[in-house]
Amino acid sequence: MELGGRKELLKQFTPTEMMVVEASRFIKDNSTVFVGVGLSLLPSQLAQKTRTPGITQVFESGIIGASAIDGAPWGVDDTTLQVNATAFCDLMSALGWMAMNNKFDVCFLGAAQVDKYGNINSTSIGDYYSPSARLPGSGGAHDVAVGGHKFVVMLRHEKSRLVEKLDYRTSPGFITGGSSRSELGLPGGGPCAIVTDLATLTPDPETKEFMLARLHPYATIDEVRGKTGWNLRISNMPEESPLPTSRELEVLRKELDVEGEFTGWNKL
Repeated sequence: MELGGRKELLKQFTPTEMMVVEASRFIKDNSTVFVGVGLSLLPSQLAQKTRTPGITQVFESGIIGASAIDGAPWGVDDTTLQVNATAFCDLMSALGWMAMNNKFDVCFLGAAQVDKYGNINSTSIGDYYSPSARLPGSGGAHDVAVGGHKFVVMLRHEKSRLVEKLDYRTSPGFITGGSSRSELGLPGGGPCAIVTDLATLTPDPETKEFMLARLHPYATIDEVRGKTGWNLRISNMPEESPLPTSRELEVLRKELDVEGEFTGWNKL
């Protein structure tokens, strides 16, 4: 893309808004969606308010069927979710019985690092016993990655985050590729996409190595490759991610991320 065109697009929406919108496209109506913490709170709520009103959101805390009111919740146990929930269960039921019995159609997970097979690190950067950064750890991500029907990884596209080899494997993707995940007997289907602020990567059907499938409209293949820690393969005809609609941006800014805390739209 020409530099001028890129600048004009990035005056209309932020790369993080593009990432949230793109991630929301993996949600189908009348499905059950597992909602994590942080940025992964947004895709399902955006989808529910724009394209897929019939979804059931299950929050990590055990809140079932709630919808966001008065902006995105601060976390998965926000009282604004509790007031309009259709059901409640405990944490062990959500992450044990529901996750491990394949009850989630799609799940959204963040990551500090992800490798070419969709394995996630959210535990530590550097040596585990003497890390340069100690991170929050798995939470419910491991349970969801093991048992959910499929999951989407969301993170910023940086070479230090999309890596050839994880510093620590917190949650399983396709392990070492090929049939290695199914050989372990993991009940869930594994990662279906890595969505970043530059592109969408999807797994090769045979090797399970993630490759470039869609390029966000302001990004280039060279940029994406340069910011990926493995030798990124390109699908035969990478698509261009559709632009966010005016309705999607309106919902994000006026109903969900009203202060721009998650997506930074207030700094445009």
